[in-house]
Amino acid sequence: MAVILGYPISRLIYLAFHKYGLDQMIGAPAKNVGFGNFTIVLSDPQFWHSFRLTIIFTLCVVSSSILVGGFIAHLMLKMHKVLRSTVSIVLILVWAMPQLVAISIWRWMFSFEFSVFTYFVQSLGFHFQRRDYFTNPWSGFAIIGGVVVWAAVPFITITVYSALTQVPQDLLEAAQIDGANSRQIFRKVIFPILKPIYIILISLSVIWDFQVFSQVWVMLESRPSPDYYLLGVYTFTQSFGQSNYGKGAAISLIMILSLLAFTSYYIKTMVKIGTEK
Repeated sequence: MAVILGYPISRLIYLAFHKYGLDQMIGAPAKNVGFGNFTIVLSDPQFWHSFRLTIIFTLCVVSSSILVGGFIAHLMLKMHKVLRSTVSIVLILVWAMPQLVAISIWRWMFSFEFSVFTYFVQSLGFHFQRRDYFTNPWSGFAIIGGVVVWAAVPFITITVYSALTQVPQDLLEAAQIDGANSRQIFRKVIFPILKPIYIILISLSVIWDFQVFSQVWVMLESRPSPDYYLLGVYTFTQSFGQSNYGKGAAISLIMILSLLAFTSYYIKTMVKIGTEK
């Protein structure tokens, strides 16, 4: 743990408090600037725009992933065995698909010249001209969010479904005998049992989606406008685009602290559950 995690984090902290650019990469000594990099970052309007955008994007994507994945998992309990096996295979295939391949497929589906989505809408009889969906950040982020949710749903669905199969049937039958409907059974019986699983899934989803980079970078052909600067993209442009690695390291530390703040409740809850057991 010290080698795998300790050294990179200590190196990141070192860079965040030093001026480190191209000169330092070829041997020039790094200059200690104290909190200078953090001052520059926190006074940059683009950082705060990216920070707010990342929070909104993460909340939307995580909530959508959990809701869709959980809904499909509950549906799988009601499916015939053959259909359930088919859905499981499809989910595993989606999960196994390389990220860049999945992004490329979605990019092709919404491309300007060969959009499958545009053709589908036109085939329904609607007048729908070709368009660049990424000109408008709202439609662009909807597509990017769709890629992220699509890739996250298989893991969430399989995990929740596996947990649902472990819920004691006698508890469900007792609740039904007492006259509880399906919504009450889920709220009073199923959800309390699955709560630790949902906490883990939400925590992991927040960590993964807060750092989204590849989906934006590849979908926009490595030339995203500032309207698409999530924190991961903003950090990359500051570090490698402008060769200001000290500033990029400062942004990365802020991201780590933000993630700790966002997930602190879930971490405390998991520790409490582990202690009680």
